[in-house]
Amino acid sequence: MRRAVTAYRRQIFLLMAVYIGLMWLVWPHVHTATSLPLKVALALVPLVPMSAALWLIVMDVVGGDELQQRVHLIALSIATGVTCAASFMAGVLCAAGVLVLGGDDLMWVLPATALIYAAANWVVGRRYGGLGCS
Repeated sequence: MRRAVTAYRRQIFLLMAVYIGLMWLVWPHVHTATSLPLKVALALVPLVPMSAALWLIVMDVVGGDELQQRVHLIALSIATGVTCAASFMAGVLCAAGVLVLGGDDLMWVLPATALIYAAANWVVGRRYGGLGCS
């Protein structure tokens, strides 16, 4: 079981490293690309490792027992609620003219949800005897 957890973490870490690398290498060229197909391709390239990581997470949740799935559900509920509340607050402040955000800022919604989910999974898992620590 411990090896499976280590392999899972290694795969997620590798995919996130690829995602970050692609964002550093590719994203600056998205705004300067002149061709629409090239712009779309450059913009969507980072979605490949992110989608693979999301698939691994789904497989981890589906492969868990009922208690592990409960921990995942609670953590995901917390992460979704916090992210939605923060996004709504930012939207209201933008509509009121208090805050000015561009479309690039929307790219932070998924990473923010993932970070909050990871923290909530750890906290909720500790409540159930360390499940979130795996």
